[in-house]
Amino acid sequence: MLLDEVRATGHLEEGALRGNFALFLDTGEHTWLLNDALGFVRIYASADRCFFSTSWLAACAYLRHVELDAASAIEYVLLGAAHSCQSVARGVDLLPLGHGQDLRRRSPWQRFPRGFQVQAPEFHSLDEAVEAITGHLRTISAEVAAAFSGRVNAALSGGFDSRLIVAGLLAAGVRPRLFVYGDADSADVAAARTVAAAADLALEAIDKPAMNRGFPIPDIEALEQSALFFDGLPSDGIDDPGADRHTRLQQTADGRIALNGGGGEIFRNFFHLPNRAFAARDIVRTFYRGFSRSVFRDPDGLASYEARLAASMRDIVGMSEVGSELLSRAQVELLYPLFRCHYWMGLNNSVAIRHGNYATPLVDLESVRLALRVPLRWKNAGALESRLVAALHQGVAAQPSTYGFRFDAGPGWKARLAEWTTCARPVRLRPLINATRRSLQNMRIAPAVWQRHRELLPGEWRMDALLDLTRLLDDHALGRAVAVEVAWRRIL
Repeated sequence: MLLDEVRATGHLEEGALRGNFALFLDTGEHTWLLNDALGFVRIYASADRCFFSTSWLAACAYLRHVELDAASAIEYVLLGAAHSCQSVARGVDLLPLGHGQDLRRRSPWQRFPRGFQVQAPEFHSLDEAVEAITGHLRTISAEVAAAFSGRVNAALSGGFDSRLIVAGLLAAGVRPRLFVYGDADSADVAAARTVAAAADLALEAIDKPAMNRGFPIPDIEALEQSALFFDGLPSDGIDDPGADRHTRLQQTADGRIALNGGGGEIFRNFFHLPNRAFAARDIVRTFYRGFSRSVFRDPDGLASYEARLAASMRDIVGMSEVGSELLSRAQVELLYPLFRCHYWMGLNNSVAIRHGNYATPLVDLESVRLALRVPLRWKNAGALESRLVAALHQGVAAQPSTYGFRFDAGPGWKARLAEWTTCARPVRLRPLINATRRSLQNMRIAPAVWQRHRELLPGEWRMDALLDLTRLLDDHALGRAVAVEVAWRRIL
């Protein structure tokens, strides 16, 4: 049907394409390679544009000799993903956001010549916004029901986004099997059990750390197998005894689809910033400075890191002109789906979909455009998303959340005060605030984990010349440095 429409009209109706996918489409006149509008399934390309793949490892194998891209590798280890079209391997790029590749004509094409911004005005009332957005979410849920009748698994926690997915599925007549990650004392598990009981839905609580204690501690061969499973460089690194791989396969077994609430923050004030214009570097300092400047080996490393991220932000919202500094508040809102989700969440989605049916249905082209029409004051403290949950399923909204309020009641004065206080923090002070928090929480990698990995991979690591790995904040960051080393030593 899609092929017939393209042949008849000569173009794709982007608004009708939903889900996370990579698509090869031969119309006779064109041979198109493209992914979903927000690039949540990655397509990697060789520098000569003769090889394309959804696998980073496959694209690296095409090159035969692979060099490390230092700036991208630093971003990957510190942030969980490189935040530009350049991957950690020099000569392997991402297909740019909103572009397709015409293989027959050997040329790229721009799928959104007007960009991702919308021309429609802001919603006149919160009721109007809720009606429009829930209508779209009902459509998405109905499409999932039609494609995966009786075969839907959905993540559930105590937060907004997973609750919104469950409410949408129930509103569409879908009764998903639910799963929640956490131990018996977890607030997420307690909230999920309450919601599942109220909706009479089956719920499985999965304690990954406990599960991992049943697997052997990974040796070098196990790390290599993990790297192959996760396509080389996953967001949380490759130090997985087995729980992550096991649960990913379990949730999509028997042709089921696993739904995750990732991206639902488009309906909230994700960066916790006030309603005004900001420089791209302000966003970097607000959200992408969760580490000490001393982690960089190069004295100018932090400045280079910030400048590169800021340039990538400006480029992805269409501000590539020299001297164009301030982002409008709408462009700041766009940075969450087009920058944060495209680069970071898209990496995880790309890994997940390699092993089964997986989707993050709350964030797609239409939902992003609808969210851009919502004034920021309605998104603050989760007011809009609370209303969305309640409009879709009152029973689900009436259960407690980990935010301290029920979604049918919406945020009270405490939640609104907390949001206002966070937004009022000066951008320039936020790195200092984050540093103080890290110091109070004594955030650092576990010495035993550090020693084990250095024994498994003796000698100088590729990241040693770029970062002081002893100053990384957690074991996931170290696991990403391990992933780079295993990829270059054992696979590439």
